[in-house]
Amino acid sequence: MTRSSPPIRAAGGRIITLMIVAAVALLLLGLMFASWRNIEPGYVGIVFDKANHQVTAGALEPGWAFINPFTQAIQEYPVTIQNYAMVLHSGEGSAAGDDSIKIQSSEGQQLNLDVVIQYQVIRDEAGQLYQDWGGANISVVEDRVVRQYTRTQVPAVAAGYTWEQIVSSQRAEITNKITKALNDEFARRHLTLISFGVREVHLPDTLQQALTNKIEAQQQAEQQKYQLDQARIKADQDKVVAQGQAQALQAQAEGEAAATRIKADAQAEANLKLAKSLTPELIQYEQLQRWDGKLPVFTGGATPLIDASGIISGTVAP
Repeated sequence: MTRSSPPIRAAGGRIITLMIVAAVALLLLGLMFASWRNIEPGYVGIVFDKANHQVTAGALEPGWAFINPFTQAIQEYPVTIQNYAMVLHSGEGSAAGDDSIKIQSSEGQQLNLDVVIQYQVIRDEAGQLYQDWGGANISVVEDRVVRQYTRTQVPAVAAGYTWEQIVSSQRAEITNKITKALNDEFARRHLTLISFGVREVHLPDTLQQALTNKIEAQQQAEQQKYQLDQARIKADQDKVVAQGQAQALQAQAEGEAAATRIKADAQAEANLKLAKSLTPELIQYEQLQRWDGKLPVFTGGATPLIDASGIISGTVAP
């Protein structure tokens, strides 16, 4: 039997020692990496003590956090506003396929609603949320609270309304009632409901056609009412114009009549003054002014003898 020389045994021991040191270093390095966790912005970290089966005090803010990987676990919850959509068309909602909410109206008509919910984890209650849901992540909470309670409350509220009210006239009221119901449910489960909205109402073909016919009839009625109002306005305008023209003609006639009366009155007054001013002497004077000094010429008979000396002298009237 051949024995190893002392130098060979020493070299082998050093190699083993180095391997052990390297293994320990790697283990320590792994523990160090396992002990440090990075909490993303918009999240808080909840540290759970496995030994005491309870959540440590307070929620950790975004950044690096140190935990004991053997006795502690950390769960992150988003504290920013989260969106959850349940819609008919695949690819537009939070789940694949037709995820719209099926409801029945008070007449028993089936409709589908596209809804959108915005919610937020209450930061100060994130630890209690972890406790209540056994450390489940946000996707589990979202499914069991946001999704399930919404799909329960929406049909319950909508069942008290007709399909026409759901589509249009009472849509805001229905939304408000659902919002109140969900707000209470969310608050009990450490969530805040930011908003709830009905994005679209999907009707069966028969109801859609009935709604289209009703809308067209309403539009025609509105158009007829508009035309009637326009005709009434036009008639009122024509009436005002006619009244204005009539008043203008009346004013013109009254003005012309007044002018005629004034002219007649002035002429009468002038004639009266003229009549009063005519004296025999004035008349004789006017006749003389207009006489050209010639006697009338008569043919076919004797010429009357007229003594004009008195007329000329002014002692005898012509």
